[in-house]
This record gives sequence, structure tokens and C-alpha cells, in this order.
Amino acid sequence: MYKASMETQQDSTTEIRPRKKLTLKSAISTLEKQISRHSRAGDSESIRRFKIPIKTIDPLKWLEAQETTNRIYWADRDTHFAMAGLGSIHTIAAEADIDFTNLFKRLHNFLTKNQAGLRFYGGLRFYECFENDATWQHFGAYRFIIPAIELCQSEAGTFLVCNFHDPAKAKSLLQNIVIPNDSAQPSVTTNDILNSTLIKRTDIPHEEAWDKNISAALHAFKARQLDKVVLARKSVFEFEKKINPVKLIQKLRQANSKLFYFLFQFCPQSAFLGGSPELLYRRNGRYIKSEAIAGTRPCGKTPQETAKYGQDLLQCEKDRREHRFVQDSIEKNLRGICENIDIDDHVSLLQLSRVQHLHCRLQGVLSQGVTDDHIIQLMHPTPAVGGIPKEKAIAAIRQLEHFDRGWYAAPIGYISQDEAEFVVAIRSGLIRQNTLSLFSGAGIVEGSNSTSEWEEIENKISNFMKVISTR
Repeated sequence: MYKASMETQQDSTTEIRPRKKLTLKSAISTLEKQISRHSRAGDSESIRRFKIPIKTIDPLKWLEAQETTNRIYWADRDTHFAMAGLGSIHTIAAEADIDFTNLFKRLHNFLTKNQAGLRFYGGLRFYECFENDATWQHFGAYRFIIPAIELCQSEAGTFLVCNFHDPAKAKSLLQNIVIPNDSAQPSVTTNDILNSTLIKRTDIPHEEAWDKNISAALHAFKARQLDKVVLARKSVFEFEKKINPVKLIQKLRQANSKLFYFLFQFCPQSAFLGGSPELLYRRNGRYIKSEAIAGTRPCGKTPQETAKYGQDLLQCEKDRREHRFVQDSIEKNLRGICENIDIDDHVSLLQLSRVQHLHCRLQGVLSQGVTDDHIIQLMHPTPAVGGIPKEKAIAAIRQLEHFDRGWYAAPIGYISQDEAEFVVAIRSGLIRQNTLSLFSGAGIVEGSNSTSEWEEIENKISNFMKVISTR
């Protein structure tokens, strides 16, 4: 059944190569046998990684079938890579304020001592924690994990991966994997998706308070205290029963695949998930790329209507000015850490399923010695989610928004030995038992109108609303 040589070392990962792709059940059995051949347990600083190709299976369908509640999911916007993960073989986390230098030193030190295929997945807070606010208690200041079990899908195929210290524990994890029922029918109704019905919705702030927040921002512009500030809203939806986060992310991705999708569920009580259009940065070695995204219009019911909205966005002075703030900030940051950079000649439209944005790509070669902690501290938050000047905008956000942003609009993503990809966690929601809190913001500049900005936020959460609204 197998080639004479069952194992190859590829980027220090033990890759098992059967003659043909295996079913998930056969792959689990094969991994168990191979792990038994390596019975020596590793230490806390040494992780082994076994990888085997399997027949195609939807990572989210597989993830939904698993009984554990320590689950993560990551999928890029170009649908080139998706990963569903179970458990954690190594965690780097903190509850207190973020020390970026120490965090990334710990991540890189662990990765350099281990196999190149390993990735930490996780995220961090937008700003320091609100006192006496338990909303984000299960996420901390930051949390990055290496999954114990991964089901990865890429252009190279579908793979089952086991990361482990202790072979006995690895085999136990593999034995507890649930094989999805191929005959199971997909969820089609709101009750199936969320296992509940919607009871009520609460907006924080409500429309009257939102209008006052916009007025306060416009006053700050006139006083020359701010050039731009991004104000967000938290919309809380309460259901009769607990919400299934994996089913929710499944339906979101079915509605629009052209986003960065993520799910972080570290405990049974809560999960953070969403679909973001916005790349903070992607680094491959010393090559880095980023994007400037701002301005929003809906997509129409017809291609002609979508094109009309798009042209209105491209020609709107207020939106072009808002986008210019973002692009100029990212360009300035990249010039400070890169030997050279390239920028798109023209601002274009990034068209998604329900909305479209102004979009510009920037890329460059990092200067020697620039590390990920330098990059994130410099680039987060971009003016697309914070404002200008950065420090004054964050202070205004904390004063005007009466809720804790937590991981909303913060960097989330993955990091490996020589790669990193972080996106801005917008268009996102926090599940806590039977409540779903949706977060979305609007860029406020001189000339902004509170009614229009409220409607823009409604457009931005429409992907979620389509899924959770009752029939």
C-alpha cells in the first residue's frame, strides 16, 4: 500500500507519503503507527510534526464535528490556504498589558528551536484592558497557540497534521478525532445555524448617543485636535440558547469567500470570529506587503448598480481624503523600515459580496534587523481603524466608545520561522454563551454625517445580519 520509503523530511516535518491519498480514518491509523515508532517523549521546548495527505474534506465541516471546544480556524482571502485546528501543544499568552518586544522574542525563540512547518496562530488586544470588564477575559492581552491537530487545505492538497511532545498523548488525541458524516445535510435555516432564535438586539451606542459622538469628533476636527478618528459600534444580539461558532463561520464563508476568515475558541464559553477584508501586513523573509483600505459603498442588486456605487466611491472627495490618510500613513511607516517600496499607481475598488472599498497595495523589502514587533508597533492601529494622530485618536476612542474593543480591530494572524501574516480583525463578532456582539466602525473626517456613518456600519455587518436574521 505504501512506498518503500514512507517518510521524507520536508522543512524538518516528517511527511508520510502513501501511494494514494487516504481517507481521514486511514490517515489517523497510519499516523498512530508512525508515532509509535518514535516513542521517546520530547521536552517542553521540542515539538515533533507529522503530516500526511488525505482525501479532500472541508476543514470547517471537520471542525464542526469535533467535540472539543478548543478550536481555531484560519483562511486567507485568496482561498489559497485554510487551517482548522484542535487543542494546543504550546501557548504563549499574557493577561496584562502587551510588551511587544517580549512577546515576539518569545515567539521567535520558540520557533527557531523547532521545526519550520510550525505556526503560532493568535492575536492581541486593540489597546490596554478596560478595568473591571470581563467581556474579553478568555482572550487576555494576547494569546498565540500551536494547534495539536491541524487539518490544512492548500493548492498542494489536504493534509492531516499532528504536532506533539509526547507520543502517547498524540495518539490519544488522534483516537478522539471524530470522523464527519458524509451524508450529513448542511444547515439551511437560522435555527440550524445558531441552534436558537433571536430574542433582542441592543446597539452601543444607540443612535442618539452615536450622533453625539460624531458631533464631538467634528468639534475636535475644527479645533485641530484630530484629522480623523474611527468610531465603532457594538451591536449585541441575544438568543434563546448557546450559539454554535463553527456553524456561524461556515455560513459567513458561504456568503462571501473573499475575506480573511478566523475563529478563535479557547474555551466553551466564548469565541471570537469574523471575516476581514483588511491585511495589516504579510511578511515572507524580508519581503513585506500591506494594503490601504478605506471608504465603503454597498454592492448593488445588478452589476450596473454595483458599478454606479463604485464610481460614486471613487469620485467622492470625502472618501478619497479618508483613504489618503490611510495610504499616507502606511507608506510613511514602510519607508521607515524598508530599503525600498512599491505602491500601486492608482486607487482601485476592492469588491466583496455586499460592500466595496477603496484599495491600494504597498510592498517593499525590509531593512536588515527589522522584526515583527517593530512592524506591528509601527503599523497598528492603522488610520483605517484608529485615526490621526494615532495617540490622540486612541484617547478619543476610549473616551467616546463605552465598550471594550478587546481583539476587535487588533492584529490577528499567524507567525512561523520565516513568515508572518496579520490582518485587522474588523467585521468581527464575540460569542459569549447565548449572545453575539458584532463590532464595526466608520472613519470620521471633516464632512462626515452621523446618519450616513450609521448606515455604513449597517452595510459592514450585513454579512452577519444575513445569517442571523430570522426568516
